[in-house]
Amino acid sequence: MTIYLSDEIRDRVKAIAEEQRRSFSFVVEELLIKGLAATETGEEGKDQA
Repeated sequence: MTIYLSDEIRDRVKAIAEEQRRSFSFVVEELLIKGLAATETGEEGKDQA
């Protein structure tokens, strides 16, 4: 599967991956899971830190 990201989003994900010493793909998957969970619980737009 291919997902196209804007330069800004790609750079932000890359920075998170480097900071956490994780792979880019792992961070993308982690963010998608958190985003889906927030959407399903009605917490859209809230900080998920």
